[in-house]
Amino acid sequence: MEVRFEKSLHTYTKKVEELLLKKEAANNLMLGLLYRGFNNVDAYQEGVYLGLVEKDNNVIYAFMQTPPQHWILADVTGINEAVIDSILDFFHQEGVEVPSVVGPTDVTKAFVQGWTRRSGKAAQLEMNQFIYQLDHVNVTPQKNGNLIEATGEHRSLIAKWFYRFGQEANMYITRLKAENMAISYIENRSIYLWVVDGKPVSMANNSRKSKNGVTINSVFTPNKFKRNGYATSTVASLSSKLLNDGFKFCNLYTDAANPTSNRIYRRIGFYEVGTSIVFRFNE
Repeated sequence: MEVRFEKSLHTYTKKVEELLLKKEAANNLMLGLLYRGFNNVDAYQEGVYLGLVEKDNNVIYAFMQTPPQHWILADVTGINEAVIDSILDFFHQEGVEVPSVVGPTDVTKAFVQGWTRRSGKAAQLEMNQFIYQLDHVNVTPQKNGNLIEATGEHRSLIAKWFYRFGQEANMYITRLKAENMAISYIENRSIYLWVVDGKPVSMANNSRKSKNGVTINSVFTPNKFKRNGYATSTVASLSSKLLNDGFKFCNLYTDAANPTSNRIYRRIGFYEVGTSIVFRFNE
């Protein structure tokens, strides 16, 4: 068994793609990042770490990082502790920095336990999520509203909503970052608003495209508009649009501790295909 880094993103993507596509929706984060870099040489100017495990010249596992973000562990069926231990030994020997890690629950917990022993650093649970997939929409959006693509005139509103989204999701988003996110998503034509009586009441974004799917994220409804079904209509309408655009499925992450959002997404047509857990290591 050999653990190593691959320098070429193109070569790496071709090596690990078949493995990751076996659970495409569950591996949407890694696949989305790889395809983004594959199609844009300037996507990761600060560098990227592309790790793989090979056995008998076959790729059996993949892991990566776009610094300073989390190390990402792939969701691969049948991975045992020996594979995780080999990655941990490689990290320790190479002096790899591990600020945080995200991946399927069992694999990530095994990684965290092993890295804690090797590094002496304590780990803190940061996020526990389900990964959902949708192949067809089961609900009809409300007739008193409609989905529109956000434009420059919505920039300040979306920036404010991103900032509040970060507060509600326990994610640190500065006002400057929220402003930059609004500008970027509007320029990418990826963010949409649900509008009722001419007023935006909810938003959702689409991001990270894989071979057959696309991720929906940043779903947010201000408190004064909640409990009206607006988020349901937003996600259902955007999902329908993306499927009509040619994607075979949509996927999203949900907070495992939030029964309300999980119930809403399941009613729309999403079903669980994987888990995602994030741990951060203390300095």
